[in-house]
Amino acid sequence: MSVVILRWNPEISSYGMNRFKNAIEEARNTQNYMLNWSVWEHEKVHCGDRFFMLRVGKGKTGVVMSGRIVSDPYHDEDWSGKGRMTYYVNIQPDFLVDTECGAHLSIRDLEKAFPRYVWKEGHSGMVLNDSLGTKLEWLWVNFLYNAFSASAKKNFASNLCETNTESVPKTYHYSMIVPLQLDLVKKRGAACEICGYDYEKVFDLAFLNYGGVQNIYYFFPSKRPVKNVRQNFHCICANCRNIYNDLRNDTNGGELLPFESLAKLKR
Repeated sequence: MSVVILRWNPEISSYGMNRFKNAIEEARNTQNYMLNWSVWEHEKVHCGDRFFMLRVGKGKTGVVMSGRIVSDPYHDEDWSGKGRMTYYVNIQPDFLVDTECGAHLSIRDLEKAFPRYVWKEGHSGMVLNDSLGTKLEWLWVNFLYNAFSASAKKNFASNLCETNTESVPKTYHYSMIVPLQLDLVKKRGAACEICGYDYEKVFDLAFLNYGGVQNIYYFFPSKRPVKNVRQNFHCICANCRNIYNDLRNDTNGGELLPFESLAKLKR
């Protein structure tokens, strides 16, 4: 799975600012917004890859979308009318952020975190190396959780679940991002933090991308913003997760509970 950078300049794009603002409303209302986008390195882009869309050019630039590529590249008419050979992919955002009117991860933030990569210039549809892609994913989830989990914001929309303060925790609990999961396994192992069941003794975790065991690390909410959101991810086995699900259904109306609520059962 690759991480692909898409670029959007609303001043020259056929996809104008009004369409983007309408997209935020559609995502918020339907949780089923999709679109297509041009990709430069089409031979390196595949269905199932992750994408980040950057607003570039003038104004408040930064990350405006993240999500998944849901088709292989295909050739179609050049959006600019210049007759160029142009390839597109269909994309499904998970989050949309309007940089015009609230908290956002800016191009300046990206440049500060990763100064060796040129963020504000270049073609749309360029593939990051695995290391940089994983680091960008961590920066993004850390921003999202701290910016949008305390109170609802008008410049934010979830396209996978109802847009509210639970959108980010629920997305990263139920739809774990593969690069983050692989990074966690590499650095913290794959043993359940409750019962000790070790996935690495049963599965080849190098192939988490392709099937078999999918989620083994899950995101758990905390009561306050955190400096490093990695501490909110915990490895639990299927049996312990069933116990957790029963616990939150019985005590919290089905909503997510902090990891500590499950860890207490270990004692």
